[in-house]
Amino acid sequence: MKNNTWQPKAKDTLEKILSKFSEIKKIEAKGSLLDENMLDFYSDVDLEIYLYSNAVFDLKKFVSELSEQFGMVFGYEIHRHRDNDTLRICLQNGWRFDLSFIYPGEKEVSPEDDSFESKIDGIVNSFWFLSSMVLAKLGRGDYLVASHLALEMCQLTIIMQMLIRDRAKNTSIHRFGDRENVPVLHSLAQILGQNDEGLIRDMLLHAAECMDNIASDFGHAPREKILAKMTENLII
Repeated sequence: MKNNTWQPKAKDTLEKILSKFSEIKKIEAKGSLLDENMLDFYSDVDLEIYLYSNAVFDLKKFVSELSEQFGMVFGYEIHRHRDNDTLRICLQNGWRFDLSFIYPGEKEVSPEDDSFESKIDGIVNSFWFLSSMVLAKLGRGDYLVASHLALEMCQLTIIMQMLIRDRAKNTSIHRFGDRENVPVLHSLAQILGQNDEGLIRDMLLHAAECMDNIASDFGHAPREKILAKMTENLII
């Protein structure tokens, strides 16, 4: 297992970026950052970020700021709750963050973007964030969770195809299908006969190739080659 730790530098760098946002009151480290005995190469950076007001913090603007600082943001997930939001993000350099944005009370209501483009963007970014988690679980020898997440990635490529079909047919109700081609199924059929780690890695990369092919039609830059490099070195 790799024992070099990148997290202290990543924490300091992120805190400098967060200091540019006037909405932020204070930042506190959490999780393995507080215990050197728990911190290893595969740990993420856990921070709680306290806000001055209940006005919704613009997480997508924050992600854009990170993109300007580090190049491509590899992938992220946003989870919204009544009095806090969570951003889980992986940068192209492999740094992973689990950021909780905490409001002083119940946050203000803001309209959700339910557009086709927003759904596609959310799935694509969630897919690539999950891929970084698969590598972390592989690095720690957790083949059960790594397999679960890799199969979830395969499912996300199918969900993308379903959304595209819904838009093409202008409905989400389909009594019959069109015997559609499902590329990820063909990919999975090619990877039998390996040990568990090899199977998970190949599943990961085949799913990544399928996602690149689908997402390229919606302006998303390909990431499969970046992921392949990460996989070779477990750089996460």
